[in-house]
Amino acid sequence: MIGIIGGSGLYEGLADLGGEKRKIETRFGIVEVLEGDNFIFLSRHGYPPVPPHMVRYHANIEAFSKLGIEKIIAISSVGSLVEEISPGTMVAPDDLLDFTGKVWTYHDDRPVHVNLYEPFCPELRSTLKSLGIERTWGTYATMKGPQFETRAEAKMLRVLGAHIVGMTVAPEARLARELGICYQPVCPVVNYVDEKTTHENTIDMVKRMEKEIEALVVRLIKTDGI
Repeated sequence: MIGIIGGSGLYEGLADLGGEKRKIETRFGIVEVLEGDNFIFLSRHGYPPVPPHMVRYHANIEAFSKLGIEKIIAISSVGSLVEEISPGTMVAPDDLLDFTGKVWTYHDDRPVHVNLYEPFCPELRSTLKSLGIERTWGTYATMKGPQFETRAEAKMLRVLGAHIVGMTVAPEARLARELGICYQPVCPVVNYVDEKTTHENTIDMVKRMEKEIEALVVRLIKTDGI
């Protein structure tokens, strides 16, 4: 059984595999999921979708934990900071920078420290490589958004060794680690980080990649041992 985080378009694609809609009550609100025979899917941004800075990360990850999920694949669109990672490709990163400026934890009442030295799941990356993801390394920088990066921010991220940038992975990775869930993002690259990027052309690339993302997730669900 694997947990999948994605958008509403992916929800529609996975509905063909069967499954039942359920509402899971957490300490942070109710989360709607689609539960199949060997997967549980939730839409990161909810219904109707909210912007990245309003996503209920604590509720989403806790819902997976309550359902017994031990591995999560998270679809997270990104911008590329380096020329060799072009829009239209997919990346499974292996490291993380967090510039959200927030504390992501379930432990506000006592000090609890978990090891985040390797923030993502090597087992899931190995599986993704076998399914055709060519780039299974790279550093994902998480910015708080919802605006795209400035020229100076992009330069800073490159100097620090980031390859791709998005707005959603750091909260999920940190919270999943606290609950003992193995977490791995799969990142469709939808733009270069430059002056040409707009909301409209980013959404257009996301839509153009939907079928490829859906096919990858279906293959993953059907993989033995997941």
